[in-house]
Amino acid sequence: MLELDKVFEEYLPNSEEMVGDVKTRRRLSPGQALAVDTTITDDLPRLIEIIISSFGRDVKSYRVYGSVGQLNWTLAYIPWVAVLRRNITTSTERGYYVVLLFSQDMQECFLSLNQGFTQFRETFGDKIGQKKISQVARLAAEVLQIPPSFIVGRLDLSATRPLGKGYENGAIVSRRYSVHDDVSEDQFRADLSQLLELYDQLATKLGTNLSDHLDQLSSDDYQEAANEIATTETEKSLPSGSLLPPSKVVGKEGAKYKRNPEMAAIAIRAAKYQCEVDPSHGTFTSRKTKQPFVEAHHLIPMQQQDEYEVSLDVPENIVALCPGCHRRFHHARFGELKASLGQLFSAREGALKSRDIVLELAGLLKIYKSDVDED
Repeated sequence: MLELDKVFEEYLPNSEEMVGDVKTRRRLSPGQALAVDTTITDDLPRLIEIIISSFGRDVKSYRVYGSVGQLNWTLAYIPWVAVLRRNITTSTERGYYVVLLFSQDMQECFLSLNQGFTQFRETFGDKIGQKKISQVARLAAEVLQIPPSFIVGRLDLSATRPLGKGYENGAIVSRRYSVHDDVSEDQFRADLSQLLELYDQLATKLGTNLSDHLDQLSSDDYQEAANEIATTETEKSLPSGSLLPPSKVVGKEGAKYKRNPEMAAIAIRAAKYQCEVDPSHGTFTSRKTKQPFVEAHHLIPMQQQDEYEVSLDVPENIVALCPGCHRRFHHARFGELKASLGQLFSAREGALKSRDIVLELAGLLKIYKSDVDED
């Protein structure tokens, strides 16, 4: 197919430019797109829209667009052309969609039913996000009737950056085309048709948000993600007042409410990476974040969520603890916890009420007299 051949042949040779006497990656400037750029941003999307219409599908139900990177930034290492169902997502950062991905070394490309990695990175951080997007991809593939000629699961895009690795791990099902293949438009058309049918299947079977089907994060992954997000992501502003309760996830240990590491990250950042029982309590320095490692603990445990019509998974209900104090809150005798619980509750009572979480200290102490089995 001529458009694929053009990208394979011209993208890498045009990926660098001379700035003075230094060769550097080409910068994307307004009005200076090269012919290979427009093949990806204009020609391929236009062809795909024509193909979609030929299937009898309403092309207006889809957003079809290509990218070689953002203006005023350097050229993307992995260019792509995406086909998004508007009722599922309108951005490649989120949701799932069909996408044509070119490998970083320009030796192959993949037509893939894939996922947006940015939403996983924002929620879990890079490391845990890669694990989670892979988990969702496996779950999604299990519900589909996949043709034998397609690749199931992870791709090899020769990616060296997190977003590219996100596409590798987020792949659900894909069709591979090598630089050495003679790919016809008829073959491309047939593969696109099958992937759009799989896209429809997935929407019918799992709905518009695949992450709703994620297993609960393990305690270690939750704490690691919270610490990573606290140091690597810009803090998001939350609406004031009460928030809706989180959804439940059915895992091996039954149904539990989701805990959002972003909420824990806000609390950890506010505590300045110090134990809120006693800031002098020691911990270790995280290899990943280079900050003191503290753990997030829900003061009113998430196992109490059924008793509330508002979310308990909010920063005001999450305290940062050194690992020793965290273990103590879960395993120590109640008498050893009472003073610390009173101290933390006194500091948080007003903030809890701002989220419409109302509880007396006596009620909190009663909860801790029984086992607290979740952070």
